[in-house]
Amino acid sequence: IGLIRFITEKIGFLSKKEINHYEKIEYITEKEVAAIVPAHNEELSIDYTVNALKKILPSENIYVGSDASTDKTVKIARGLGVNVTDIWPNQGKARVLVYLLKNFRLLEKYKAVMIIDADAEIDEKYLKRALPLFNDPTVAAVAGHGKTKWQGGWPLSWANFFLAYRVRLWRVVQYGMRYGQTWKHTNFTYIVPGSPSIYRTWALKQIHIDVPGLIIEDFNMTFELHHKKIGKIASDPGIFAVHKDPYTFKDYFKQIRRWNLGFWQTVKRHGFWPSLFFLSTILFSVELMLFSIFIILIPAIVTLFFLNSFQPLTLPVLNAFSIADFSVISRVDIWDIVLGVFMIDYLMTAIASFFEERPSLLVYGLGFFFLRYIDAFSFVYTLFLAFFIKSTGLWQSPKRQVSGLKFQKV
Repeated sequence: IGLIRFITEKIGFLSKKEINHYEKIEYITEKEVAAIVPAHNEELSIDYTVNALKKILPSENIYVGSDASTDKTVKIARGLGVNVTDIWPNQGKARVLVYLLKNFRLLEKYKAVMIIDADAEIDEKYLKRALPLFNDPTVAAVAGHGKTKWQGGWPLSWANFFLAYRVRLWRVVQYGMRYGQTWKHTNFTYIVPGSPSIYRTWALKQIHIDVPGLIIEDFNMTFELHHKKIGKIASDPGIFAVHKDPYTFKDYFKQIRRWNLGFWQTVKRHGFWPSLFFLSTILFSVELMLFSIFIILIPAIVTLFFLNSFQPLTLPVLNAFSIADFSVISRVDIWDIVLGVFMIDYLMTAIASFFEERPSLLVYGLGFFFLRYIDAFSFVYTLFLAFFIKSTGLWQSPKRQVSGLKFQKV
């Protein structure tokens, strides 16, 4: 789908109806855009975030909501000359977003609102690339994507191992999935990231942002766009911000647990409705669930090969209708596992390394299966948590460090 989108957009064919539409379009300008920044104890990064926003927006269009910060977040943000609200007690990101929108009457003052995390540095061409997508009046939101800030050189480090994995993940997700899913003829992406994204204000008026019981808001906001038929989601690979991703195992696991739990909680909340989006999301979820179960079983399968002197094994086939279908037996060789799992995984790393021009990714990639295993475990077990856990939505910023991971121009 992504390849079809690329070819058709490069051809640039427009029908007479589309030509007439673009002649009458009402454009959104930079001055008609507000940026809201929810923050909690982000004294080490808030200045980078705000200063990057000030390069593309007037200071009066930037709104920082400090969610019960106990550090210097508020002082630093106010010193940068933007609008700052010190919110107490701790509300959580979703409620901070709603507070900023209502307290400053942003939905009445502006035509579009950007949402960006307080650890992100927006690209200088973000609005120049995002706003033209709103020339299509059916587009309600533009999904940007995050790029990981990492040094990626030598010597290797444990922190950069996690960051390198994210570099590969974002490359695969952006070009392997979202680019095709947000084509105007498909429109079934399941996530407009919580940062960096931009919504029309009339679309935000129809979205229930601070839903009780959800651990994160961005999945639900995306589902509401589809479920309520508010409008389409657009994206482009050139619309991004640079993020400080987790660089410790504890913070990494906490983040993916939040993401996966938030996804399943949102699926549970919205239930079934007939649509291409729902069909696509369910097929994706089933596929990822089966693959995750398979990844979790890999250590057991390798152990069986070891006990069987690495002779071929007969295993039940996993399929979409039964987790283990013993009526269909397949002979599996150890090289099937090596090629089908490890080599394919490493091939994705090699491709990412080429496009990122980061040779060190090839070294880090030798250990990426460990994190894929963690991802698979989190995806499976959070499905069950979604039926028993109601979240408060409160959040806590991950560990930051001053040196080594500072923002730099991408």
